Amino acid sequence: MRIAPTTLLASALLCSAFVNCGVVAIAPPAVAEQTNPSAPVVTPPATPATAPVTAPVTAPSTQMPQSPLLNTPEAVSAAANATPERTLPVDPVLLQSGQVVPGERSIFVTYEGNTYIFANTSTRDTFNRDPARYAAQQGGACGRMGPLGGLGDAQRYALQEGMLYFFDSDDCMKLFRAQPRRYMEPLDEMPSGTPEQQTAGLAAIDRWVAWAGGKEAIKAANSFTQVSTRRVQQGKDSWDITETLEFAGPHTMRRVDAWQKVGGTPKDNYQYETLVTPESAMITSNNGRKTPLVDSRRKAFERSMNRQPYAILRARYRPEAGLLALKTGEGTLGEARCDYIATWFEGNATFLAIDKATGRLVQISHAGRDGEARVASLTLDAVAYAGPEALRLPTQWVISKTGEKEGLKGPLASVKAGPVMAQPTAP
Repeated sequence: MRIAPTTLLASALLCSAFVNCGVVAIAPPAVAEQTNPSAPVVTPPATPATAPVTAPVTAPSTQMPQSPLLNTPEAVSAAANATPERTLPVDPVLLQSGQVVPGERSIFVTYEGNTYIFANTSTRDTFNRDPARYAAQQGGACGRMGPLGGLGDAQRYALQEGMLYFFDSDDCMKLFRAQPRRYMEPLDEMPSGTPEQQTAGLAAIDRWVAWAGGKEAIKAANSFTQVSTRRVQQGKDSWDITETLEFAGPHTMRRVDAWQKVGGTPKDNYQYETLVTPESAMITSNNGRKTPLVDSRRKAFERSMNRQPYAILRARYRPEAGLLALKTGEGTLGEARCDYIATWFEGNATFLAIDKATGRLVQISHAGRDGEARVASLTLDAVAYAGPEALRLPTQWVISKTGEKEGLKGPLASVKAGPVMAQPTAP
């Protein structure tokens, strides 16, 4: 029996770089010349598909949160010099009503790093009253690859269910158009339950705490590093990918994916870093290109990192995190009789299976993306753990889409947890 979460949420995915949890990886392609984009498509609203319900969670909304409108002199200057790939060529307000009308460059607004031009001042004013309704989702990131993918090209756009998306390539747009719900990312909803479920859920978490090393050890471990390397095949090429995850406090997180081509030269190698601190959020690519993360993309990265068992354990002792833990049932996984726990904090819902007898974390389940960047429910069965010199955290998983009988064994990771280290500096 497996835990079946009822929501689908983005996990961290660098466009053409990696899939969270190492299910399947996509090699970073060489930079290609721009081609003439296909004509935009305006799709009428569709009825959302019904997700299977196995836990007390409300159906999620597909509308991503957006950051405030930018009216600074810097934003105005950026808009005046905006490149075509960051400028939607048609009026976004009229687009919502099915009208494809070119905008005037002299009538514009900059929002989340993208420039929107309008047919007249009336539609501009309508946009300003509710920019999140008309602007591109997930800060203009590629609609197929998700909020932590590369930025989409505003010349390649499509309206789906009243939401505007940009796309990195013609292929990305074609795949999205064919099956949009495979790539659209709802937000997690907070689970709801009874006080009795909450009491039982926290009791199970506390059994896990005791098994993992105890309350004091977890409170002292305010930094965490996990490193793993896996080999993937992309066409005729093999790549060794080293993934590094770091926490240096609750809101300082770093992920680095370094690609090394087997038998290649240093020129073939790639590295992508995502770094979030209380002051900044940035993706830095191999060539030094820096892409700031707008609020919606930052939150997506934080949610993906907060699925780590370390982050959930730490949230137990961070009152500001507001950890919710609800027991939703029981079941047997292998030889372990488990409590099923739905957890929630800081916008992240992750489902756990905890051994009733020992407190061992047996399984987690959450939403993520497969090797084709499709949103899916993922189940991770722990098959190796750190310890006893470290916190007893999972170091290897068998990962599968929920409902699949066979999973893929991920790489064995090394983990280190301890007093906080020097915080990474923003690039």
